[in-house]
Amino acid sequence: MTTKILHQVIVGASPSDAITDQALLIRRWLREMGFVSELFAEHVHPAVEQEVRPFVTYRPGRGEKWLILHHSIGSPIIDQLIAGQQQLILVYHNITPPEFFATVDPAWAQRMELGQQQLQRLKARTSLALADSFYNEAELRDLGFACTGALPITLDENSYQFPPSPDILTRFNGRGPLLLFVSRIAPNKMQEDLVKLLYYYRRIEPAARLVLVGDKWMLGYDRWLAGMAHSLGLGEAVILTGQVSQQDMVTYYRAADLYISMSEHEGFGKPLIESMYLGLPILAYRSTAVPYTLGDTGVMFRRKEYEALAEVVDMLIKDTSLRQRIIERQRQRVQLFLEPAVRKQLQTFLSELNLTNEK
Repeated sequence: MTTKILHQVIVGASPSDAITDQALLIRRWLREMGFVSELFAEHVHPAVEQEVRPFVTYRPGRGEKWLILHHSIGSPIIDQLIAGQQQLILVYHNITPPEFFATVDPAWAQRMELGQQQLQRLKARTSLALADSFYNEAELRDLGFACTGALPITLDENSYQFPPSPDILTRFNGRGPLLLFVSRIAPNKMQEDLVKLLYYYRRIEPAARLVLVGDKWMLGYDRWLAGMAHSLGLGEAVILTGQVSQQDMVTYYRAADLYISMSEHEGFGKPLIESMYLGLPILAYRSTAVPYTLGDTGVMFRRKEYEALAEVVDMLIKDTSLRQRIIERQRQRVQLFLEPAVRKQLQTFLSELNLTNEK
């Protein structure tokens, strides 16, 4: 009997990273389907080194015909896989347009450009191109990928069953409205626009605060944000947490009154479905994948008119009936992104490639 092998490759593996979390979840599913499956990465954060193997240790085994590649940024390992023998199943997580980083971090912009170039070359080596949103699938089709599908980012419900962190609840509960945004601190996420909105909203609710949860990975951008907040008199009202534990992140969702996004580029937007799952109403700028993820839930806007948006924020926080209607529709929507639905989709895709029947 031939062993069924289906490994995965990502460029960077780190804790609380949507792509890493998705790949680890898929690995579990594959193992439960009877595959030998490991996750390899070019860069492995120490916090996940017990779960993820360095890519330099990857050697294709006998009978290993297929490999899953998660693509979101340029890397030399992509060229190695293009030159390899395995048929590729691409999982595309979108590539942030380089122009967002051109003046902030030119080296990072170059990696985005490389990723775009490699995506073109991956067409010839890819048997099935999956995207984590219909927005990303449309891009794959426009680029000429022949066989595509959508496999959305998934919530592992076990990762959200934490008791609240007492220190966070003590700090924020009952002390004025709390706005939340969760993502790495980066130019395309437009955290500065959230600071501007808070400035106008505090004219209505002077005690309102904004929490920005996410890794301060873009050198200097976090300091610029903090300086901007200070210049607007919001120094203590804007909290940049840096990277936090899963328990603390869940607590911030539960402590907040409104999740709000001004991001101008999202390939999927995992915090949107986290907000849905944890019962937090969403107000989001209608850009890129956001409407595909939200569907007909939450509240979206097309123009960043801060004074008008401040009024919307106030309504979404104070109108109890409206909040409950939004929360209920979001809870219905999030079922599409929970494990039973997405795992079934993956099984269907693998069956169509005759992988689940291989012996």
